[in-house]
Amino acid sequence: MMDSIYPQRGGIHEQVYLNLRELQRRNIDAKIISYSERRAEEPGKKLLWLRQLSPFFLKKIIKEDPNIIISETAWPILPSLISSKLSGAKCILHLHSLESIQDVGLTKIGKRIIRIFEGLSKKCDAILVPSKVELNLLRGQGIDKEKIFVYPNVIDVEAFNSYKPAQLNHPAVVFVGGMGYPPNREAAQMITKIAEIVNRKLNGKNKVNFYLVGPSPPPVSPPVYATGYVESTVPYILGADICVAPIKRGGGVKLKVLEYMASGKPIIATKKAIEGIDDICYVNAETEEEFAEKIISIINDDNEIERFKANKEIVAKNHSPKTAIDLLLKIIDDLNRGKLR
Repeated sequence: MMDSIYPQRGGIHEQVYLNLRELQRRNIDAKIISYSERRAEEPGKKLLWLRQLSPFFLKKIIKEDPNIIISETAWPILPSLISSKLSGAKCILHLHSLESIQDVGLTKIGKRIIRIFEGLSKKCDAILVPSKVELNLLRGQGIDKEKIFVYPNVIDVEAFNSYKPAQLNHPAVVFVGGMGYPPNREAAQMITKIAEIVNRKLNGKNKVNFYLVGPSPPPVSPPVYATGYVESTVPYILGADICVAPIKRGGGVKLKVLEYMASGKPIIATKKAIEGIDDICYVNAETEEEFAEKIISIINDDNEIERFKANKEIVAKNHSPKTAIDLLLKIIDDLNRGKLR
């Protein structure tokens, strides 16, 4: 990995953590190796990618005597490929999104660098992408389609059966995400405006409360509340009446939406927020006014809530660590047998 926020959890790091946990449960020797550590609320470090070619980092990877090396995102692709050649291990690139085409997070120089790194995927033995969206984009770039596999993003499905709902003021609308990330920050700021519209329309009747759950939130005041970093977002999602995702940009499959689905709670989201997720039951909204209208509609109609429970089965079937690791082990087995070239 490029960096690790362990023991804190969230985002890409949560994906890696859950996959690692499932591998270890199956008594498969697996390890996370990163060349930087930071806390969830800390911003990314400048020129961090230059650390990847440190001889000490390469030695650290090779010392593990790996059979398979998985590069989590394209940023650590150089040490992954070099270590693969030196150790004889197969190399898999796990693209959580195509960062080179995203409209957020990178400077022009950063995009050029990651475009080069993503281009090196041709040298890998297999490429994992989160949805058909990224699969089709890679095929359009001339990447061998036999090398590309849709590898679903996963969430901690078990947690939704073990955590108790957080005690929130109801009705409660919840948004989760690290708000140091610009698209989440923009969504959080949009939610403060949605809260104003909702409670103005209700004119003091049945005040609706909004919760921003995650690190680096913007300044807020009741009826909007911010938790800061939490060990798990699950209790807050379970305690919600409605979950929202007013995401306008970014890439990859949004983990927050998968978590919302696992709770069976009503979901109001933009089309961008649910991109790449098959068969989701949700209510679409794009503007602040539309979000406000849909929130009020769901609060006033209990019958509307039942249909969202179908999302729980979809997530359990398609986005559990068990499902993902079954697929990963099959890909690795095919690589070792020479079925993938």
